[in-house]
Amino acid sequence: MVAKKLSTIFIIILISNLFFNFKTIQSNKTASVKFVIGKADVQSKGRTSWRTLKLNSEIVEGDRIKTTLNSRVEIDMPDGTVLKINQNTIFDITEIKDPIEDNEDKMSFTLWAGNLWAKFKKIVSSRQERTIESPSAVVAIRGTTLEMDVDLNQKTVVRVTEGLVSVKSKDTEGEVEVGSNQETTVEKGQPPTEPKATGTEGTGTTPKGSDDEFIFEVNLQSFVFTDPAVLVSGIPVSGRLSPGTLLYANDNPVPVNPNGIINARIRVIEGLNNILLTAQKNGEKKNRSLKVYVNTKKPEIRLSSPLVSGFYNRRNYSLSGGIFDLTPGDKIKIMINNDEVAEVPGQGSFNRTIILNEGQNSIQVVARDRSGNTTELSQQLFLDTVKPILTITEPAEQVAFRLEPPAPPTSTVSRIEQDIRGIVIDPEPSSGIKRIAVNGKDIQPNSDGSFETKIFLQRGENRLNFYVEDLAGNIIRDNTRVIRVPR
Repeated sequence: MVAKKLSTIFIIILISNLFFNFKTIQSNKTASVKFVIGKADVQSKGRTSWRTLKLNSEIVEGDRIKTTLNSRVEIDMPDGTVLKINQNTIFDITEIKDPIEDNEDKMSFTLWAGNLWAKFKKIVSSRQERTIESPSAVVAIRGTTLEMDVDLNQKTVVRVTEGLVSVKSKDTEGEVEVGSNQETTVEKGQPPTEPKATGTEGTGTTPKGSDDEFIFEVNLQSFVFTDPAVLVSGIPVSGRLSPGTLLYANDNPVPVNPNGIINARIRVIEGLNNILLTAQKNGEKKNRSLKVYVNTKKPEIRLSSPLVSGFYNRRNYSLSGGIFDLTPGDKIKIMINNDEVAEVPGQGSFNRTIILNEGQNSIQVVARDRSGNTTELSQQLFLDTVKPILTITEPAEQVAFRLEPPAPPTSTVSRIEQDIRGIVIDPEPSSGIKRIAVNGKDIQPNSDGSFETKIFLQRGENRLNFYVEDLAGNIIRDNTRVIRVPR
């Protein structure tokens, strides 16, 4: 009987473990990087820093992926969907809902800029949902192989190789269904165009179409560049042309691959660059204008009086200085403790009176140009407006008398010692005692603020001058004590 009970318990435990392991496997919400070439980075949700994306890296909900020129990433999603993120692309894994953990089977993505190729598993249930958003469009997937392009003007092109998708605008009414070998375009603020036969194979690499078709598509990684390297190497420009097309940037030839793919760099200078791209084929010309702002220089802050950590006894703290930025056409915002105090065009000055609070105060000066280049200065200032408290315990009376016998006739010096005692308290906010002196003689206090010393008296009236100063510069003086020694 005991053996039978143990056997039953063992079977229950085994079944529970198998169920738990099965549930754990099925509820896996982690994607994995199956291929990466070139430089690609990933940014976790809620973070500002980037880390290098490596082969077999895990990708989770909320991750943002960024590829640069000549780089490419391939990701396998938990359901078997394959995503290929091409060069100069910014792409978010927005949401992954697990059918077991979340009671919902959902995946959503956001293509901010660049090119994406995707092959989705076929949708077999109404509970399944797959969507890709861009700044201008929302694409609902039903089990599809497709490609999406998003350019710098937020125009979205959706090309379907196999399957069916629904495409609608994010800003206005209008929805179309795009089937196999069809494409649609969504301009920002416009409804999607009627689907038409696609002019490419949908791989994002090689144009396809008739010989007289004139394809001219240009993608730019950004409108603003802050990396000084672009002043030497140029800004990366990608895109595609009809094979045999010549490309010029401000009348300078731009190299194009024989298959029409553009992977080039165009020279720029600091400041605003107006670039005219001209494509020529069989005597026909097409132009594209690019406005690129290059800003590689951080603004410089020069304060009239340098910020120095220390103690102060006045609530009004005046801070002024100048801002210098050598980038043509730049504008700089100056913020002090998160409050904007001025915006200057390249060079200018600022002034702000800061009201300090008792105790520790953090002062932060930030200069940020229109491209996000930032310079910061910060210090800690301590405000203490409360004067120290002095208590004199000896002599106890304000007017004290000392009866001293006359000096011997042969003595030429008459010096009389007097004990001086007291206590000094530095109330909160306490900056600390800097100096205690009596009649110009410095006294070293004890840890509890008490002090004692000896001074010499002369016959006649001896007035005691006490001086106490804290580190913030608050001073208390007392000259009410008098010791009289008869002559």
